[in-house]
Amino acid sequence: MMNFMKTTRLALTVMTLFAADTNAGTQDRLAEYRRQIDSLDQRIVELFQQRARLVEEVGTIKREAHLPVTVPSREQQVVERAQELAKSGPLPPEAVGRIYQKLVEEMRNWEAKLDAGAPDSSSQPGATGGGK
Repeated sequence: MMNFMKTTRLALTVMTLFAADTNAGTQDRLAEYRRQIDSLDQRIVELFQQRARLVEEVGTIKREAHLPVTVPSREQQVVERAQELAKSGPLPPEAVGRIYQKLVEEMRNWEAKLDAGAPDSSSQPGATGGGK
């Protein structure tokens, strides 16, 4: 009986050490993946800002040409293209489409605010003021 108890204690000790080692390995793996996600997030935000600079330039061109901020056909084209590009990845194209719809909406609203703040923008034909 004494041998059985010693063997059981030894087995429990080994299992505890193994579990601790496994947990440490799990935490290390999670930390590495989280670092990669953080790096991707940084790149995504940088790309959003780069996109915003281009939207700002497009807004200037539209304002100079007296064109409206909102071009629904172009917005739909952007969303559909993103969905098409997403077909090869694990995230469903519909999810990517929803993300892009929100991205386009935020960019449109921001462009409209730029348009509204531009000199003489309220007197231009085609100025929308509200992004709609």
